[in-house]
Amino acid sequence: MKKRWVITIGREFCSGGAMTARKVAELLDIPYYDKIIIDKTVEQTQFDPEVVAHHDEKPVGYFDIGGYQYGYRWYSDDPSLLLPLGMRIANAQFDVITQLADKGPCVIVGRCADYVLQDRPDVVNVFIRADMEKRVAGCRERFDITEAEARKLIKKTDRIRSNYYHYYTQKEWGSAKNYDLVIDAGKLGIDAAAQMIAQQVLRLDEA
Repeated sequence: MKKRWVITIGREFCSGGAMTARKVAELLDIPYYDKIIIDKTVEQTQFDPEVVAHHDEKPVGYFDIGGYQYGYRWYSDDPSLLLPLGMRIANAQFDVITQLADKGPCVIVGRCADYVLQDRPDVVNVFIRADMEKRVAGCRERFDITEAEARKLIKKTDRIRSNYYHYYTQKEWGSAKNYDLVIDAGKLGIDAAAQMIAQQVLRLDEA
C-alpha cells in the first residue's frame, strides 16, 4: 500500500468481528492487534495482567468518577487523587493504540480505536454486526452453553461494550454515522466481509 492505512474494527459480540479483522490483516499483509493491546498495556503500566484484562473494554462505574473529561481522557479535579483504575487502564490502552498506529499500517480491534485515531487521515473505521440467531449459534458453539445462556451473554457483552464506547467517546456504539463501513458478517460470511473491507482500503489507496 502507498499510504499508512489503519483499519479499526468495532464488533458486536460473536458477530465474527475478530475473525474478520484477522482475515483483513492477512489479505493486506499488515499486523493485527487485539489481545496484544492488553499485553502492551501491562508492559506500560506494570499492572497485574488479570487486572488489566478485567478492565478491558469496560466502562468505569458512575460513582468512581472524580474528575472531568477532555476528549477521551479524564483528569482529576484534585491532582493528589489518582484516577479510577479503569480510567488509568483505558488511557494506557489509548496510548498503546496510538503507538501501534504510529508504527505503520495495521488492523486494530475495538477499544475506541476509531475515536482515538479520529484526527488521522489514513484511517478506515469499520463496524461488524450479525443477526442475533447467527450470533447465538456461534456463541453456543464457542462456549458450549445453552441458547438462553448465549442470549444472555451476548446482550450483556454488547451492553458493556456500548457503555464503554459511549463513556469515552460520547458517541453511539454501532451507529452507522460513526463508521466508514458497517458490514453484516453473518449474512456475507467472514471471507466475503474481509474481502470487502480489504478491497475498499485498496481502492482508497489508489485514489
